[in-house]
Amino acid sequence: MLRLKDLVEKRKKRWEELHSIEHDTALVNAIADKILDSKELREEIREKPWLLIECCFSLVDKKKRNVPFFFNKVQRDFIEKLEQYGRKKPFFVLKGRQQGFTTIITAIQLAFAIVRRNFSGFTLADRDDNTKTIFIDKAKVMYNALPERLKPHEKLNSVNELFFDKLNSSWRVTSASANVGRSRTLSFIHYSEIAFFRCDLSDLQKSIQEAAIEDALCIYETTANGFNEAKELWDSESCVNLFYEWWQSEEYSCTEYEYLDVADEWLSKRLAVLEKKGLSREQLAWYAKKYKSYIDKTAIRQEYPCTPEEAFVSSGDCIFDKDAISNYLSTFDVKSKLGYFEYKEVVKEIKNETGILGYTTEIKDISFKEDKNGYISIVEGPYVEKKGGTKMVKPYVIGADTAGAGLDYFTAKVLDNTTGRCVATLHKQRIDEDLFAKQIYCLGKYYNDALVAVETNYSRHPVRVLRELGYSNLYVAKKIGTAMDTPENYYGFVTSSITRPIIISNLVSVMREDITLETDRQTLKEMTTFIKRADGRRAAAADGTHDDLVMASAIAHFIGIDYEHQIKTIDEGFDVLAQFYNDTDTGNSYVEW
Repeated sequence: MLRLKDLVEKRKKRWEELHSIEHDTALVNAIADKILDSKELREEIREKPWLLIECCFSLVDKKKRNVPFFFNKVQRDFIEKLEQYGRKKPFFVLKGRQQGFTTIITAIQLAFAIVRRNFSGFTLADRDDNTKTIFIDKAKVMYNALPERLKPHEKLNSVNELFFDKLNSSWRVTSASANVGRSRTLSFIHYSEIAFFRCDLSDLQKSIQEAAIEDALCIYETTANGFNEAKELWDSESCVNLFYEWWQSEEYSCTEYEYLDVADEWLSKRLAVLEKKGLSREQLAWYAKKYKSYIDKTAIRQEYPCTPEEAFVSSGDCIFDKDAISNYLSTFDVKSKLGYFEYKEVVKEIKNETGILGYTTEIKDISFKEDKNGYISIVEGPYVEKKGGTKMVKPYVIGADTAGAGLDYFTAKVLDNTTGRCVATLHKQRIDEDLFAKQIYCLGKYYNDALVAVETNYSRHPVRVLRELGYSNLYVAKKIGTAMDTPENYYGFVTSSITRPIIISNLVSVMREDITLETDRQTLKEMTTFIKRADGRRAAAADGTHDDLVMASAIAHFIGIDYEHQIKTIDEGFDVLAQFYNDTDTGNSYVEW
């Protein structure tokens, strides 16, 4: 039985042999006849309208030549993802320059309009001139080149809209504005270059997104443009996020190898990373040539990004080495298991000779349950070994940050204190404080009774719960200035105007020395958005981003600096003293490594 893929293969073979648009046009007319005369082929196209593209569509390529529309590598991958994920979530395509996504999405929407009854499509462009480019230079060129037998009866064929009255099918292209599309009922929405929209994306969604039917196909597509609502949408995980590196476009290569003779330190490091990823010498030469063509050399990170994090260039001065992070992320391959801790709570009576004084709770039978929806990722388990009757354990430290108001996260970072490597990360937006404390308790016990420092700026309740559970190795500060100048234990970590710059500066230094100590992708992403404010305020997360993992990591690295000496920081009447593993009141000991 004849299949559409057979027709496509025949068209490709003929094009490779002749490279004649006249011969291709004649062949496409014959293919159209076969499709229209075959019920099976028509049903196949109605089910997947994009199958019509390689059979019958043509376009104008980058060299201004009329050519058949055959999918390139990234376009074919996008079609595969479209078939794989369906319409349960919108798609967000983040890409480099000139990879052909606007063209393929335009062609898909045109195919829907041609073959589906009661179809209503909408394309939103960032500017009026791009509206013309999409509709006149792309869609109308493809439509006009189709065999007449494939074109439905037109009631309207204007500068920005097609309406096929017998199919009751329409497709319109316009520029984005706050109230656009409010009165329509839409089955396909394409947001083209959303990072450059001049209206608020949130306002736009209230109008046009509400006009979408339940199973509408929605596609956001853009190159990045700093930290704006497009970045927030990408981070929200509400879409099927698809990132396409520039080197997936096969035409991005050249043989001008002289550009590889570089003195630029940044480019030299970047080329080394790309070579390690397996890029060819021709691809490296193309990238070096493109880099040298820019006056502003940083532009290449946004126009031809290697990672999503690099694509969204920060509008502030990042205090971490973004290039080192980006290079690391481009080859990031850290394996982890995801889950949470299960445990039993045992309530015991507190008695004396007079009777029951109260009750205490103990946590027992701690075990890690793997769950793909969990919120604790473990890269490396605890090290414990017995040699000659001596129990050898590695020391670990845990820095934790409680969620404040708004949409902050509860976080914790576990470090191997012999190397400083992150071995586990807790990251959860909503959890009750007592349950958060119990997961910290389990983490601490799991990692050889790790030293635990929980930030207490927003709430002291997690520390209170840990103490009630009897966790013995809590970070302790000594509060000075009480009656008779007697020091009092203060459990937890206070992040203030004095301690904050100290722990952040220490983390910057640690990451500068070895960025691979951090093994959690989300923490690395937070570091790329941790900036020095242009208004002179303290270093903090860029607007619309988070720094909870960064702060937990900063606390963990600070308390793990030195187990043998007290670390003192004068902070508004506090003498901060670290309580170490070899403190006599913790009951913990370890062998030096």
